[in-house]
Amino acid sequence: MTAFANAVEHARKLLEKSSGEQGGEIDVTRPRGEYGDLASPIAFVLAKKQGGNPNELAAKLAAQLSTQLPDAFFDKCEPAGGYVNFFFSDALRAMALSQALQGDYATGREGQGRTFVLEYSQPNVGKPFHVGHIRSTILGDSIGNFLTARGWSVKRVNYIGDAGAQVSKLVLASREFKDLPPMKDERVMLKYYVRVHQEIEEKPELAQQAQEILAAIEAGDDATLKEVLFIRSKSYEAFQRNYDMLGVRFDDVLGESEFIARSKEIAHEALEKKIAFKDDKTAALVANLEPRGLPNTILLRSNGTTLYFTRDMALADWKWGKYEFDEGLVTTSTEQNTYFKQVIAFLGMLGRDYAPRYKHMGFGLVTLQGEKMSTREGRVVLMEDVLNAAIDEVKKELSQREHDYPASEEDEIARTVGIGSVKFAFLKVGNSKNISFNPTEAVRFDGDTGAYLQYTCVRARNILRKAGIDATKLKAPARADFNEYERKVVYALAYFPEAVSHSARNYEPHVTCDYLLKLAAAFSEFYEKCPVATAQEPDKSKRLAIAAATASVIESGLALLGIQVPARM
Repeated sequence: MTAFANAVEHARKLLEKSSGEQGGEIDVTRPRGEYGDLASPIAFVLAKKQGGNPNELAAKLAAQLSTQLPDAFFDKCEPAGGYVNFFFSDALRAMALSQALQGDYATGREGQGRTFVLEYSQPNVGKPFHVGHIRSTILGDSIGNFLTARGWSVKRVNYIGDAGAQVSKLVLASREFKDLPPMKDERVMLKYYVRVHQEIEEKPELAQQAQEILAAIEAGDDATLKEVLFIRSKSYEAFQRNYDMLGVRFDDVLGESEFIARSKEIAHEALEKKIAFKDDKTAALVANLEPRGLPNTILLRSNGTTLYFTRDMALADWKWGKYEFDEGLVTTSTEQNTYFKQVIAFLGMLGRDYAPRYKHMGFGLVTLQGEKMSTREGRVVLMEDVLNAAIDEVKKELSQREHDYPASEEDEIARTVGIGSVKFAFLKVGNSKNISFNPTEAVRFDGDTGAYLQYTCVRARNILRKAGIDATKLKAPARADFNEYERKVVYALAYFPEAVSHSARNYEPHVTCDYLLKLAAAFSEFYEKCPVATAQEPDKSKRLAIAAATASVIESGLALLGIQVPARM
């Protein structure tokens, strides 16, 4: 058990003994501001049950507890604003510092022996991989890292849209627009995509042709499939370039086209089970979701072709058939929240036992400095361009700083810092919030940026390098006295496993981002106020341990976010 978790447990037991309340009902949390290291609102609970003033009850409890505090955990207990506040002892800080020096400090066992299937990224063939795609991609990748750290066996799935209407429209465009350049890459493909949507608005007969092409794709027409395969190959090339730059990987990369046949079987199963019906006007097969309080949705069009919804049923069955997962999660934008409520509800109606453990998490939209992107209007910024621009911005910053490393290393540093900064700019924002992305702000070396965290880590490592210390062999003192700046850093270090556990449980990497920024701020203050190289023993060894633990924790935390730290900056 970590030092922080141990302290929480002991505080809870002390409060249980003094208050008479059951331990499970006693809340012990991190307080805000300078109100101790742990705080409990137990006095408010007692006041509600027994009557009395919370401030007076808190003062009485704190007085009782002050005579019972174990030196290994706390040195005092005080009331404040109706809360009972505990202050860590230096013995606990020494324990936390020692634990923070361990490389597996934030690992856990919550998911031990359990399988988690995680679906993310999901770009559509024929559409460019633009900056709007990055959120699903890096958010899903980071969630997978957090779950793995807490013991889960994570299976990463990328479900690529290669059978939808956009593909049929691109096939149509390749046949119609001979004046455009050959469809050699995603940039040219975007021109075809924009053009075909403009033409369809002016010529409705083209929309019918696109539907006929879609029917031919689902029917397996060889000539049409040959055209589709070419479009897919060009899209896949671009997708993989971006994944390579981002350092993102998958266990399974699947296309919607693989599930057409199975999805039709499921549609007929729904009809037999009388949870779907033929619409009298349109002849479409409709999933009857209104009894579940959700809008009905189409399973099969009148011409028998499938939709995203139908194919998502087949995909869910495939995931269960391969992995028999304990938990499953699909990450998409919040625009699809209702859609996935429909998906999960209908899986339950079909009798799929895994439906309750099949979940969806929505995230906010990405805009580029406030402007929403639209592929069909050509208003997009390619992800590759954003990453390269970030790398160039870091190169400019490095060129203005004195350093002694060669140009080849400067290029690698710029790449690591640029891509890491873009990732952090997205991950630091809460999932449900929209993001207005500013590429220039993302790569700043100060402020709440990934570059700032990377720089802080490198700075901590430099302390050890200049002292000639091997961090892997460094040990924290068994007991030590800590000043106020040292305490702030060690307190932050103590909370790292809890931050990681929260991010894993709630699929919220931004919590760990916020944690790392606070740790870096505490370390920066320590760096300014507490000399290390000129310090006398035992302060010197203690401060070297603080620097090593800070570097280790920041590097571990950034790794969970999918961000590397360069050797130098």
